[in-house]
Amino acid sequence: MDQSIHPPRKILLVVTTGGFTHAAPVLEIGRALASRGHTIEFATLEGQEDWIRDKGKYDFVTKVYLLGPGPTDEQLEAHYRRSQAWDISKGLGASMESKYMFDSFWPQTYHGLKRMMNNPMTRPSMMIADFFVDAVKDIHVEYRLPIAVVWPNMPFLMLPCPYILGQPGFQLEGTLTSETASMWLRIKNELVVVTGLGAIMKWMNWTKRMRRANGVYSPPHRLEKPDYLVLVNSFFGIEIPRDLPPTCAPVGPLLSPTFTPLNESYQAYLDTHQSVLYISLGTHVIVSHQDAVKIMNGVARLMQEQLIDGVIWAIGKNSRQDLDVNHTFQIKDSNIQLSELMNNKHPDWLFPFFAPQRAILDHDSTKLYFTHGGSSSANEALYHGKPCISMGFFFDQIANTTRLVAAGVAESLNKFRFTSDELYTKAKQILQSDGDGHYQRNVLRMKRIARVAAKRRNYAADLIEELMYDNELRLDDDGKELRPMHLQTADMRMPAYKAKNWDLYAVSALGGLAFVGSMWFAGRLAWMSRASVLEGLKSVFM
Repeated sequence: MDQSIHPPRKILLVVTTGGFTHAAPVLEIGRALASRGHTIEFATLEGQEDWIRDKGKYDFVTKVYLLGPGPTDEQLEAHYRRSQAWDISKGLGASMESKYMFDSFWPQTYHGLKRMMNNPMTRPSMMIADFFVDAVKDIHVEYRLPIAVVWPNMPFLMLPCPYILGQPGFQLEGTLTSETASMWLRIKNELVVVTGLGAIMKWMNWTKRMRRANGVYSPPHRLEKPDYLVLVNSFFGIEIPRDLPPTCAPVGPLLSPTFTPLNESYQAYLDTHQSVLYISLGTHVIVSHQDAVKIMNGVARLMQEQLIDGVIWAIGKNSRQDLDVNHTFQIKDSNIQLSELMNNKHPDWLFPFFAPQRAILDHDSTKLYFTHGGSSSANEALYHGKPCISMGFFFDQIANTTRLVAAGVAESLNKFRFTSDELYTKAKQILQSDGDGHYQRNVLRMKRIARVAAKRRNYAADLIEELMYDNELRLDDDGKELRPMHLQTADMRMPAYKAKNWDLYAVSALGGLAFVGSMWFAGRLAWMSRASVLEGLKSVFM
């Protein structure tokens, strides 16, 4: 790159709450920018700096800033239990307590970023943040700093699209667009937010008080079409196609170019099994004993009928806390306790706390992936070409499950109503599909699309560089705007009546009415004067 034209800049990546799955796509964009010579720094909460230091593959991050303490284990466990129990069809109220918890980290994040902005030694040229970090929007407004916000899916409460129902992440299960939804389902999706207005208004007032207590009086920055970049860690094929403004772009799947390889144990296991089911329901999902029994019984039937010959179930220590390890299962022709299975005493079952997920998905012996449908997991399943059983628990997982099914690569389970028989039947349906069947064709189709789409991390870097260089030279030394943002559409700077041509329609309507009125008036005059005209004609000709 010609650095006289494209000078390198300091770029700050910001990720606070949400876990490492929220940090990973932001870091991948940072990787692309670091390869172009930019200095990449990272700001996060205490305890999360290990994301950079322990992973080993983020050496391009030159400095880490801590913005204050993060959520406690107790707060996070309460959040995940609420989320698992939440039924979107019953409204938003049950999810709002988690919203309060995550938003409570706004003050320390905001003040931490302000300190960095006020210090010339730490002030970046741009910030790239996870969508949970609302404070970057305030920094954008106060300092005219260009920012990019990374979303796992198309954002909610922004970029309205009339034929996409409800709000992404809050849609009722099975909803895609008005094209495929009944009238009743369309109404119910719109009512999800409407019925939650009371809880939403209460949260808005709480947010307003919190912001004022910290010296911020401007409203939260929520434009329909934002004046900052919105980068979506997904791609059309799983996302619903829609018109987007120049400031928004799907740039996913944002996956690391390398991943943890199989160790000798995993390699040997997969090499000696031909049809493996891989189960991972997320790091934070606490599996109830009742659900575990249903899953185990359904999977045991698949194994009994030789549809699979191996199971790898990655389930963390915290996720096991509700399990009764003394429960006995019949696996093939023998009985075995859950404790023995979890201690890997059965040659066909592995229960690791953590697993090299991408390497397992990449192996030919892995035939089916039972997932919670999180954005990272959905992207990895598509990138590595594996069909899925998807059981979403909350937010984007539910939307992703619907989209995976619509893409023809998955079957879904409902977290409240699924049964062992349903799991068995749907898994069998996928596993028995032949090489040219519905699932295999769509899995290959989506794999090819995902591999092409994964190159768009460079497009994300292009947009970020465009925004930085434009912002630097369209503002004068006092921060006064000399010209508009080059990616922003003009309607965002115009009154609604002008942007939507309501004034033209009004003038046209008035003109039409005036023309019709004048014609009516002329006709009326002609009719009223017809007698005198006739008398005049008679006097002339008679």
